[in-house]
Amino acid sequence: MRRWVTALLTVAVMMSACANRHSVPSNKPIIRRIAIIPASNPTWYSFENAPPLAVAAMGGLGDLSYKLNSKSKAKAFNNVLLSQPSTLGTDFTAEVAAALRAAGFTVDVLQGVKRPPDDPDNVDFAGISSDADAILNLWISEVGLYSSMLSRDHVPRLNAFGKLVVKGRKDSIYDEEIDYGVDAKKESKSGIVADPKFAYPSFDAVMSNIDEIRKSFGIGTLQISERLSEQITNSPNYLKGATESRPVP
Repeated sequence: MRRWVTALLTVAVMMSACANRHSVPSNKPIIRRIAIIPASNPTWYSFENAPPLAVAAMGGLGDLSYKLNSKSKAKAFNNVLLSQPSTLGTDFTAEVAAALRAAGFTVDVLQGVKRPPDDPDNVDFAGISSDADAILNLWISEVGLYSSMLSRDHVPRLNAFGKLVVKGRKDSIYDEEIDYGVDAKKESKSGIVADPKFAYPSFDAVMSNIDEIRKSFGIGTLQISERLSEQITNSPNYLKGATESRPVP
């Protein structure tokens, strides 16, 4: 009987100790506030029209002529698209900011952060003046249309990046490319397949559907922002809020 009572007392003491033991912060950063380096609006739309296999196999003047023709089409495509200022970068930034705020973060959009236009990942994070817990660098690496050797269809290509960095830490806690359209793999968490209706069988069809193509880029931007924001929100590489901690063993 005495042994049984002693055992019960021991268990009670251990349970009390577990209930009252203090917690210490995890080695993961705590993020409540995110500052965003906004994505720039595109100043050029890619237009890649790969030569058919027969032309590519011939090489020589036939291949050169095809490339020059494609270059001419790219210029015409851009002349029409750029007749209206693009807001894709602005929209991308606003959509990500809104989604992160909805997830419970405080979000600031930074202005005047310098980075090379041809290397938007080249950012001096340490030199950024911000009270945020982390800085999110956003950029669109490519937007346009692509037609492969095996298909006449011109389909959307929209690729964007997000990189979340905490000052003082060497590694980013999120660094991902999200692809919409031709570069998307169906089973990839970072790929979004475009609606088949945004496929145009000829250059004439492309030029006759510019407004719809603008719409496809807008849809792609929205879907990328949703996917990217969801991945950041659910990332296991940080703690969201000051109350999350782990108990002392």
